[in-house]
Amino acid sequence: MEHPQLTPTLSAILFVLMAESREIANPDLSKIGPSLDKRGRDTLLRHGLIESRKGARNAWYHALTDRGWSWCATELTASPPNRSLPPYRALYSVLAGIGRYLADEDLRLHELFGRPRPDESAKCSTADPSQRFVAAYHSLATHPGEFVEIAKLRTAAGIEPEAFDDAAIQLQRRAGVSLIPQEDQALLTDIDRATAVLVGTQRCHLFAIEEV
Repeated sequence: MEHPQLTPTLSAILFVLMAESREIANPDLSKIGPSLDKRGRDTLLRHGLIESRKGARNAWYHALTDRGWSWCATELTASPPNRSLPPYRALYSVLAGIGRYLADEDLRLHELFGRPRPDESAKCSTADPSQRFVAAYHSLATHPGEFVEIAKLRTAAGIEPEAFDDAAIQLQRRAGVSLIPQEDQALLTDIDRATAVLVGTQRCHLFAIEEV
């Protein structure tokens, strides 16, 4: 599939989603980057670069797809579009520096931006991981019992990996809680596989709460 040539606004939106490495609601997106209107959303969805859903208060929530991550990774070694304004050319200089670092350290893009933020790690040291896990689930699920990807929960909860896994395993022992593998393995992304919770010998990718 060809590499889409996007407007500076749509490119900037993808870079914000990359840097945040999480699902972002439209009102929050407009506070840290360009607003994403229906026309722009439809363009990014058509190219398969983002996934969008309706969430709390009927707001749109957006996150990068694997193809969106790939698009951003390709831009790390690309030149800025023709007739770009100076701030946009400066952004591409920063991206090129990130690209050199990733190459030197043999890292992927999501391994750099998907790390817990310092303030989240600090909260994890004082808050009950199970409570943070449940709060993260309710922030992502649109209704009780909806299955949410473990990859999204890890980002939203901001819990250290080992504590996250322990919380997931403890919670799934409760009535009304499910921690299961994705039956259709073809739907799994590299991130889904890397962030799965290991229960015995089984890797689980989806989590749901009917009641806790």
